[in-house]
Amino acid sequence: MAPPRSPHHFALLFRIVVLAFCLCDAFAKLFEAKSKKVIRLTAELAALEAERLSKLVVVFGYEFDKLGFFTSVSISTVIFVALIIQLGRSRKRWKKLALSGAATGKPTATSTTTATARRNTIMLILGAAIFFYYLTFNLGKASESKKNKYTRSSSRKGGLDPQRLSGLVILFGKYELDKATFYVLVSTSMVLLVALGAQIGIWCRQRRDSQFEKDRDAVGRVAVSPNDTSLDVVIVGCGPQSVGWFHLMQFLDMPNINVRAVVEPFYLDKTKCPYPPQSFVDLVMLLDEMGTKCVYHVGQLDIFKQKTLCIIAGRTRDNPRLFRECIGMGASHIYLESPGAPTIEQLKDMQSLAATRSVKVYMGYQRLCSSYIEKAILLSRSIPKSHVFFCHNETYRSKELHLAVGRHPEGMIRSMAAQELAVLVTQLGVKVNEIAAFKVNTNRLFSEKQTFYNKSNGNKVTDFSRVAFKITTKKRRSASIMADRCGGLVSFAVVKSHTGKELQRFQSHDEDQVSVVQDELREDKEIMQQFIIESEEYLELKKRVVKSILSGDASKSSGLVSIQNGIDVMALADYCTIEINDVLKAEDYSEDGW
Repeated sequence: MAPPRSPHHFALLFRIVVLAFCLCDAFAKLFEAKSKKVIRLTAELAALEAERLSKLVVVFGYEFDKLGFFTSVSISTVIFVALIIQLGRSRKRWKKLALSGAATGKPTATSTTTATARRNTIMLILGAAIFFYYLTFNLGKASESKKNKYTRSSSRKGGLDPQRLSGLVILFGKYELDKATFYVLVSTSMVLLVALGAQIGIWCRQRRDSQFEKDRDAVGRVAVSPNDTSLDVVIVGCGPQSVGWFHLMQFLDMPNINVRAVVEPFYLDKTKCPYPPQSFVDLVMLLDEMGTKCVYHVGQLDIFKQKTLCIIAGRTRDNPRLFRECIGMGASHIYLESPGAPTIEQLKDMQSLAATRSVKVYMGYQRLCSSYIEKAILLSRSIPKSHVFFCHNETYRSKELHLAVGRHPEGMIRSMAAQELAVLVTQLGVKVNEIAAFKVNTNRLFSEKQTFYNKSNGNKVTDFSRVAFKITTKKRRSASIMADRCGGLVSFAVVKSHTGKELQRFQSHDEDQVSVVQDELREDKEIMQQFIIESEEYLELKKRVVKSILSGDASKSSGLVSIQNGIDVMALADYCTIEINDVLKAEDYSEDGW
């Protein structure tokens, strides 16, 4: 009977089997053909390289850890998209409010640091993001060239642990983080901290400015002495793309103006306009931060205790009511946008009210402040029996004429040609009772009347797309006016001899100015084109009005139209409209409408 086998026998048998298996595998590889060995080793190396590359992203020859790369790309994309959206929404608004004084090269008196701080915050965030991103990645060596990586890997000694640990960051002795991810998180946190610090600084400054305003109001307002160098302004009528909006932008950029309030009867009244345009909401927010009060009714303001100029730029039919409300609140001066009222009778009533309250009224006829008009008038006065031809052009296209009719229901003569009629009234002494002859150029190239239909209510409106006429006074002084809605960007004035020979032509814009204006028209879509084209005239008129008010001497500023002049201009405009309508017949443009 065979002796029983002990556990040692089984252990020895197991070792013999394992040794035999290893020898078979070793002999197989030892005596393996060279070609097969090369193929096997190449396959193994390819598998290892594929496994390594599957964890990397190669960009321009540089290798990035996948997790770190996609984390950094996503964060950078979010920051970039947010920056583009914010700049797209705010670029025009910052430009128009002129809070940095870029237009004049000087800081404006009404601007606060709020909008500038916002812009600086965005630029600071972007700069900090770029700086910390590259700094941390360079310091941490999150990306490195293939050549350097292969060279360093060939000199490594040790096992897998040093190689694995070289790509990690150990926190608190036990937490392992991928280097790229760690440095991205650190840089992002620093950017957010910088942005938070900047925002806290803005909030603190806003609180300080708000407290300063409260302290100043608590002291009480003191009446302005004749030597004061600043003027309070209230804008009445300030809808998007309106002339009131444009007036506000220019007044904010004037250093001797304090815009105290904005009154917008429609867009600020939630019952009439529950959802105003975003551009208007942004404007109201900025004005509120600047300390400018925004209301929908003049009566919501405090009684004016200082010398105050009210800019009335509402709809023509609303202007008489707004005029009375401003005078009732204590306005010392009023800038009344032309034509001022729907009828001559209403304008006369407004004149009587202003005279009773000793309120000085200026009419918004800015063409008188244009340098080319002033030069033409000066030359014509020096030449006996000279004739002046004024051509007023606008940039509407023919298919947009219905828009012009909708925006100016008072008609082309009152809204457009009245600017040149104001020149005739104030500079050449032309009045209705002084007219000896009136002649319309009936050639269709110079005069055309069209009928447009309002699709919302079915009403039709007839107005001129262009018109040309000549006025001769009883004193044998003559002047011609042409107004063309589609005439282009440049307006001009021509001085002629009594024989009709052209002596000199004066243009509103030279070639360089045309180029500048065209660039502004392409960039700025929030302001009506004609306001941009005539911006220098509007600004010059404002400067002359402010100078007249602060100096207390109206004679020191030329080119200003009084309300009495405005009445004469309206009377002349009505006379011209009647005479032209008697000659021209309207063409029916039923396909156009608004």
